[in-house]
Amino acid sequence: MGNTSTADILIVENKAEAAAQIRTAIKEGRPEFRVHWVKDGRNAMHFIFGDENEASAIQQPKMIILNLSDPETNNMEVIKRIKTNPSTMHVQVISLLSSPGEIEIFSEAIRAGSNICLIKNADSVQFGLQIKQEVGFCWRVFE
Repeated sequence: MGNTSTADILIVENKAEAAAQIRTAIKEGRPEFRVHWVKDGRNAMHFIFGDENEASAIQQPKMIILNLSDPETNNMEVIKRIKTNPSTMHVQVISLLSSPGEIEIFSEAIRAGSNICLIKNADSVQFGLQIKQEVGFCWRVFE
């Protein structure tokens, strides 16, 4: 989806279809944004910090859209690492969950440093509108 070496927005989503939907929504609102997609938190950390021993970021996206419902990785650790590292603590994090039944995870995400938490709307049009709205809201921090 994104083969660029830098990105304005990093999507961390284990499902390619959902990542494509998020990317489309972003590009509809702001086509100039460079968007990069990785499948999980491990790849996100590698994209941002390179070798695990790196103390500061080698890539500094301005925003990360992070799926917290990925059963394979603990993406909460991604939020904590980003928000406690001086070189990335300014990065806006939008956390996503698949179901309202996971709402207790939102509290943990906010404590970890997530800026916004969204429940993915099952209606793809409504979900796209949610993404456009929240990305626009968070982006104002950088303008």
